[in-house]
Amino acid sequence: MNMVQSTPYNPPIQPWPKDFKELLPLNEAFVSIQGEGRFAGAPALFLRFNYCNLGCTWCDTRFTWDKDKIEKGETLTPARIAELAVRLIDEASLAPDNVHVVLTGGEPMLHQDRLPKLVELMRNAGFNFFEIETNGLIVPNNNMLKSIDWWNCSPKLSNNGLALSKNINANAIRIIAFTDKADFKFVVTSPEDIDEIITNYLPLIPKYSVMLMPEGFTRAKQRRATPWVKEAAERNGFRFSPRLQILKWGNERKR
Repeated sequence: MNMVQSTPYNPPIQPWPKDFKELLPLNEAFVSIQGEGRFAGAPALFLRFNYCNLGCTWCDTRFTWDKDKIEKGETLTPARIAELAVRLIDEASLAPDNVHVVLTGGEPMLHQDRLPKLVELMRNAGFNFFEIETNGLIVPNNNMLKSIDWWNCSPKLSNNGLALSKNINANAIRIIAFTDKADFKFVVTSPEDIDEIITNYLPLIPKYSVMLMPEGFTRAKQRRATPWVKEAAERNGFRFSPRLQILKWGNERKR
């Protein structure tokens, strides 16, 4: 009997430049609210950067890394991005010190050699709280550890189509956890994912820092998944995180 084997998932990741010449590949910048995690609901300025080192099957920002869908964006100096940030906050009639700056992607840690300079310039302009959204595969350098106020780490499970060896860097996870300024948000698609979190990640991170989020970038999918994900969080001593941006705006960009 012939067995039909499925084709392994091979993410079409766009290679990134070997030398960024001190520039940052900004895909988009916009003012909204933080939709996930501990600071859900906080006014936020999102700075989204291109390129990723993983490429999950269900990723809703493929326009930052998929070689067939990537958007060029702008490659800017940290100073130019800081100026843009001030202008966006002024246009939104917000005060910089009342806004969370969220560094996201793609995978923003690919740019950790240049991000601390951006953070320094933005702090000088009045911004005072910086979050980063990362998959936890890259070990933070000392400048990055000093620059970030909160780590929204979203380690990946095998539901992303990739092997454990590609999804986890135990050393990076431990270092981020050791900051004591981190939550670990897991995108879950089925109850089996909970066992994977317990087996592979709880030896590395404290249980109280684990958050479960339903996969899906439509309102309908979020609503269907929310009851069982909330129940799984309560049963295992984890926390539940909504995805407010999807519940409010669906898959609209810059929300």
